[in-house]
Amino acid sequence: MAGAVLGPASAGTVVLYSSNNVETVNGVVDQFTKENPDIKVSVVRAGTGALMQRIKAEAANPLGDIFWSGGLSTIGEFRDQLAPYVSAQASAVPSAYRGPDGLWLGTNTHVTVLMTNVRQAPAAQPPRTWTELADPKWKGKVVIPDPERSSASFVALYGLRSLLGQEVLDGIARNAVIVGTTSAAYESVAKGEFAVAVTMEYAAYEYVAGGLKDIRIVYPAEGTFLSPEGMALIKGGKNPAEARKLYEFLASKSVQTKVFQSAYRRPLREDIDVSSLSDLPALSSIKVVRLDDARMGSERAAFIAQWRRTISAR
Repeated sequence: MAGAVLGPASAGTVVLYSSNNVETVNGVVDQFTKENPDIKVSVVRAGTGALMQRIKAEAANPLGDIFWSGGLSTIGEFRDQLAPYVSAQASAVPSAYRGPDGLWLGTNTHVTVLMTNVRQAPAAQPPRTWTELADPKWKGKVVIPDPERSSASFVALYGLRSLLGQEVLDGIARNAVIVGTTSAAYESVAKGEFAVAVTMEYAAYEYVAGGLKDIRIVYPAEGTFLSPEGMALIKGGKNPAEARKLYEFLASKSVQTKVFQSAYRRPLREDIDVSSLSDLPALSSIKVVRLDDARMGSERAAFIAQWRRTISAR
C-alpha cells in the first residue's frame, strides 16, 4: 500500500520511497524521527520496479528524496536517476555492493535456501542438494514461486541453471508445483502442504525463530545465491540534507542490526555478525555462487520464455 505525499515537501521533510514491508519501514521511521524530531518523514511504499519507474517518470520534477531498499540489479538499471553520495560508513560494505561514485550502497542480502517441513519430506529427511529435487520421489512435494512474478525466485532458478545446467532445472520443474507469489510458497510449507520451498532465508527463519519445530533451513551443498539490496539518493531531490541524514541512519550498524533482529534481513555490513545474534550461519560460511547481475538482467526475458516452455511441456 502506497502512502500519498500531499503537496510539495517543505524544509525539514524527507520523502522516502521504500519497497520494504510496513512493519520494517514504520519501525525505522519511528526511530529516526525520535532521534531527529525536526525532520518529518513522508513514506511512499510500492514494489521496487514500480518505484524506480516512478522515480524515472518524475525526473524533471523529483518528488522523492531517497529510495530504500531494492535489488541492486534493478537499482543499477536506473542509475541516471540517482545522485552520487559516498557515505562515511560505506567502507563497512564490500566494494561489490557499492555503486560507482557512490550511486548506491548495499544494505542487506537475501540468501536463497530450501525451506523444508520434515514431516512432509520422504523418510523425514530434508534434501541436502539441489540435484536431489530432480528425483521423482520429490514429485508434487516441491513448491516454487513463479519466476516471472517473484524476483527472488528468478534469481534462484537462473542461478540454478547457471550452476547445474538446464537438465537439472527441468527435472526440478517437473516435480514442482508453481505458485504466484513468494509468500504462497513458504507459507504452504509452514502449513505442511508441501515438503520443500525454494525461498529466501529470512522468510524461512521467521518460522524457525518462532518455534515451528518441523521447519529446517537447507543451504544446498552445490552452493546458493544472493539477492543483494541497497539504497540510493534520488537525483534532484528537494531535501538533500535531510535525505543524507536519513541515508546515514539507514546505513548505520545499530539500525541494520535492529532491522535484522526484527525482520531477519541479513546485513551486508561486514561488522555485523548475524551468527552472534541468531542461529543463522555467518555469510562467510555459506557456499555462495556469484552471479553477474548485468548478464542476469539482459537474459531475463529469454530465461522466462524457456521456463514457460519447460512448464508447459510437463
